[in-house]
Amino acid sequence: MLLELSIQNFAIISNLHLSFHEGMTALTGETGAGKSIIIDAMGLLAGGRGSSDYLRQGAEKCRLEGIFEWPNQQEFKELTADLGIDEEEVLIVQRDISQSGKTICRVNGRTVTLSVLRQIGLFLVDIQGQK
Repeated sequence: MLLELSIQNFAIISNLHLSFHEGMTALTGETGAGKSIIIDAMGLLAGGRGSSDYLRQGAEKCRLEGIFEWPNQQEFKELTADLGIDEEEVLIVQRDISQSGKTICRVNGRTVTLSVLRQIGLFLVDIQGQK
């Protein structure tokens, strides 16, 4: 479960911090309020394709950070153990994208490849939308 989401210099968002609680969360608001941007940020935290186009105008880099409850699936525990990521109370996923398009991904402070972030993201995020 996603506990917290922080977004800095991403698209039209300069700085946003959201906390989530047990149960369903619905993002609502008028057209142009930024709901899709928050979903895009979640997709990038799960290993989606990113580019410098996501940077807020004039920013050097954007930073996305999600704090998740540690997934309880055995496959996830095996994956993180193989990667040398110690099991903790929470899982902190961070992704920075620079103006040059370079991406740095971290999981609990450990730098990982985008491919590894995608593998981890499969256990963390399931985005559903209208067809």
